[in-house]
Amino acid sequence: MKITRLLVVTSLIVSLAAPLSAAESDNWVTKFLRRYHPVEAPPPGSSVPGSSAPTSPLAAMLQTGTVPIGMTDLVYLMLDQNLNIQTNRLAPRSSYYSMLVFYGALEPSLNFTGTIGRNTTPSNSQFNAPAGARPTQINGFNYVTQLSDNFSTSLSQYLASGTTLGVTASMNRLNSNSNSVLFNPSWTGRITYTAAQHLLLNRGSNINKYQIMLAENNEKISEGTFEQQLNSQIAAAEKSYWDLVFATENLKIAQGSLALSQKTLADNTTRVEIGTMAQIDVIQSKSDVANKKDALVTTTFAVTSAEDQIKKLVSADKTPSLFLMKFTPKDMPQPAGAVQIPTLEEAVKIALENRPELKNALRDLQNKDLGVDYYANQKKPLLDLVGTFTQNGLGGTKPGTATVAAVPGGLWQGFDQLFNFGFKGYTLGFNFTMPLNNKAANANYNKSINDRATSGANLAAIGQQILLDVRNALQNVELNRARIETAQTALDLQQQTLDAEKTKFDLGTSTLTFVLTQQNNLALSQTALLQTRVNFAKSLIDLDSAMGMLLQRNNVDLDKALNSPKLSQYKAVSTQPAATPNQ
Repeated sequence: MKITRLLVVTSLIVSLAAPLSAAESDNWVTKFLRRYHPVEAPPPGSSVPGSSAPTSPLAAMLQTGTVPIGMTDLVYLMLDQNLNIQTNRLAPRSSYYSMLVFYGALEPSLNFTGTIGRNTTPSNSQFNAPAGARPTQINGFNYVTQLSDNFSTSLSQYLASGTTLGVTASMNRLNSNSNSVLFNPSWTGRITYTAAQHLLLNRGSNINKYQIMLAENNEKISEGTFEQQLNSQIAAAEKSYWDLVFATENLKIAQGSLALSQKTLADNTTRVEIGTMAQIDVIQSKSDVANKKDALVTTTFAVTSAEDQIKKLVSADKTPSLFLMKFTPKDMPQPAGAVQIPTLEEAVKIALENRPELKNALRDLQNKDLGVDYYANQKKPLLDLVGTFTQNGLGGTKPGTATVAAVPGGLWQGFDQLFNFGFKGYTLGFNFTMPLNNKAANANYNKSINDRATSGANLAAIGQQILLDVRNALQNVELNRARIETAQTALDLQQQTLDAEKTKFDLGTSTLTFVLTQQNNLALSQTALLQTRVNFAKSLIDLDSAMGMLLQRNNVDLDKALNSPKLSQYKAVSTQPAATPNQ
């Protein structure tokens, strides 16, 4: 029966420490020790130690010289390689680790203590004369020598409800030279169970988990901030892509304009040779060709500058050979009539559901509400209910006398007494503390009220700004769509004007100057139409950004982006030849 009680109490102590299933028990020691030898967490995107370093996708493409790239390719390459994104994704990870720190207050702790000692003290009692053949006195005094071994272990746990649970077990061994002790050596054991509960101050799960809930919200806010940054970077990347499209197509326009001027020069040279045109007209044609070549140089540089901007966005390499790469855009702006534009009400509803700024403002308001509840509780006095239950045990060897033989005993005898529950005790009490001046707590509470009001006003301001962003984005979309129609009409009319001017020139009713002017105007009209199409594509990006839809439209998963995805997790970058642009 006593052994059964010993097993029951031991099981209770183990269950308070860390209940483990049979499947987990095999590796429990390894997992437990690993907590105290932590391995440094690798930064996001780093390779596993011992593995070969990943090769940049762009570095693998260098052998191709010219790389066809689409909008999707650009976004995924940027997610994988962009240095700013690699830096920005570290902040949410830091917030996550900061959150884990606050769980330490609710984790159980186990303590072991052991001491051994020897002490000799003078005695004022004749009953403490040393036993045996030892000297009875030192410097004229009776003395007592004691050898003590003290061992104890304790387990404590603080619960979110404001409850403190603890159990302490101790065993003391005492060996003395005094002949007045009953057991020598003696084993004294004690187990004390303690429970304390906050009744006013620090009572309740929300109060004791305040820092944890605050840190969890801050982690989500950090993720929302990363989403904001990612939205901005994707928008900038897509606009850079359309800048590349404009520069590339504008180069084609410049090349076509130069070819037209060179054909005009050749025709005029033939006319001069047969005597139907004056030499001054050829000089004028040569001047026009020279101007077109100068424009072509400028346009070519614009293409190189746009490519360099793309390379900066999609590469973490520092090799100069990267700048030898050429990009060929695969995607062209959509026809304005093929794009479905949401109404203002639909766009506002989508924006209010998706904009990370608004989500962060709501989380910040939640933090302020938590602060109001927490500091309201901190104004209360301290009232704790405390209770303990104690088991005691004693065992050891009874010294013999001249007429009585010694009775052996030891540690197990002490355990037998301890778990026999024959010697036990309990206490029940309370602790009440009330500050006489509560200025600090009142100041913290009033500040939390003010912070909540500030957060509420900020939330309203962000909501208003989102409405304005959506309205402005929709207006720009409609404006640029309308300008595409007018630019197309202007181009068609300019083409007709040039054809008519050429006819008049061939009939001798116009001059070369008018023909060259109309050719230049045609090139300007072509560039203007291209610019309006690119502006329309950029305005769609601004609309998606205002509605918080850039990640969804590009099929970008925020969790994968936070964990530094590789291109294989998304869509492989295509290296197929670019399709012919649909004009």
